[in-house]
Amino acid sequence: MTQSSFNQELQKREGFRSELCAAQAIAVRIWRVELSYPLSVLWFIAMPFVWLIPMLLTGNAVSGGPESVNLETLTGTSDWVSYVAIGTAVLGLTMSLMWGTANAFRREQNAGTLETLMTTPIKKGTLIWGALLHNIQHGGLGVVLQLVGSMLLFGVSLNIWGILPALAIIALMVIGMQGIVLTLVCVVLLAKQGWMVIEFLASGLTLLAPMAYPLAVFPPIIQYIATASPLTWSVDAFRNFLIFGLAGPAANQAVAALLILDTIYLLIGMVLFKRTEKYVRSKGALTQF
Repeated sequence: MTQSSFNQELQKREGFRSELCAAQAIAVRIWRVELSYPLSVLWFIAMPFVWLIPMLLTGNAVSGGPESVNLETLTGTSDWVSYVAIGTAVLGLTMSLMWGTANAFRREQNAGTLETLMTTPIKKGTLIWGALLHNIQHGGLGVVLQLVGSMLLFGVSLNIWGILPALAIIALMVIGMQGIVLTLVCVVLLAKQGWMVIEFLASGLTLLAPMAYPLAVFPPIIQYIATASPLTWSVDAFRNFLIFGLAGPAANQAVAALLILDTIYLLIGMVLFKRTEKYVRSKGALTQF
């Protein structure tokens, strides 16, 4: 096969399956880079517990034991250890989605591979979806690692009937967060160094999400603002399913809210990304530092 006919065959490769294969190839390549650094692997294993253990120590110092009457009044469970361990399990996934995916173009730019990837017969958004796929795998393993470690080390128990619904909630969370991340990609494309915005938004969303404390501890106005975040609904529903099983409180309300927020954020993010990418390409600034 000549080079010309080979290029023609490449151009014919289009459609969802081809883009999915390309996204998976990008995800695998990122894994290979990360796994080539032993310290990176070690940090990935230790990271969930570096975040969790200080919270457990603080909680034990404040409550004086594994049970909290005040928490039971607010949430329906007095087991604050399980409440914190399960709630913070999605922290690593959230950070992976926001930082890793939002900086997908910037990472390729710094590696000197962006121009090459931009000439391949794939859609430009596939670079983002490939990074997203990797970060779902990366962050998802972190969730499993923290939950298993919490069960073995801290006696956390999970309701087996809530595992599948909890996974469905994670899927809805990823969709909504991807809409937000696409907006952050636009900031990175325009400002190049958009880490300040990513840090601000990631910190704000995780602060408002009831990972280690119930939403009820916030003033009413902050509680109202927090309900506009898909992360808030996701964390609460994810934990409720794993603690209470299918009888988790307000499960239907959380799913309905996530479906609405996911649709809004994803549509906004996709429209902004398409227009921003087109604008940056028209200015010839896509590969500029």
